[in-house]
Amino acid sequence: MDLSRFNRMDFLPALKVLFKDLQVPINYLADEPTSARSILKDTWKDNAAFNLMKDVYFLGMVDDAAFAGNKSIDTSKIKSDYDGVLIFGVTLSERENNRLPSRSQLAEIARAFNREYFYTPVIVVFKYGMYLAFANTERLKYKQEWREGEKAGKVSLLRDIDLINPHAGHERIVNDLKIPDSGKNKVDSFAKLYAYWQDVFSVNILNKKFYQEISYWYFWAIKEVAFPDSPVSLVSKVSPK
Repeated sequence: MDLSRFNRMDFLPALKVLFKDLQVPINYLADEPTSARSILKDTWKDNAAFNLMKDVYFLGMVDDAAFAGNKSIDTSKIKSDYDGVLIFGVTLSERENNRLPSRSQLAEIARAFNREYFYTPVIVVFKYGMYLAFANTERLKYKQEWREGEKAGKVSLLRDIDLINPHAGHERIVNDLKIPDSGKNKVDSFAKLYAYWQDVFSVNILNKKFYQEISYWYFWAIKEVAFPDSPVSLVSKVSPK
């Protein structure tokens, strides 16, 4: 996956190419950016996290209509739980001292989008400086039956993806977002897409893959590396000041 395009192209065209590469059909909604305040009408907060947002792009809707090549429902007409996912692109400014956005700040913004559009899940793609991040928010049913929509739960983040020299793990996960378009695991509906992406963003699965890679490296290393006969301390001592 060529993520460096986000440095060569404007953000919205780069997003469209990304989702085309991921083989995800999207019914695009808007080509012009808007402000976070105008999108997050009921969930806007005047705080450090929200003030990082610059431009917001309402990329579009992925639903069964998009998979079938038909037009999606107007989002303003969705008045009950709907089988579709909305995708937003958000550009962020740098924090003070050129620091990257924190995990809690990205999660807070992602939850706000999901609370604003509580009838549909929302995926947010962030761009800040030379980095990219994906936010997927768990959707949970309210315990009170009288409450409409779904509440935003745990946020899974794939963040600080270097657009020039991405980490191999980041590249693998982004590539995993590409949906199968043939065979028994073919993704051809929103329900299948949602289940597939939930697995990709699953913290347990990501951790399992991480520790698998560590174990593969370890078993390779013990065959390739010669260790000294005498034990070597792996704990460095720091003299008291």
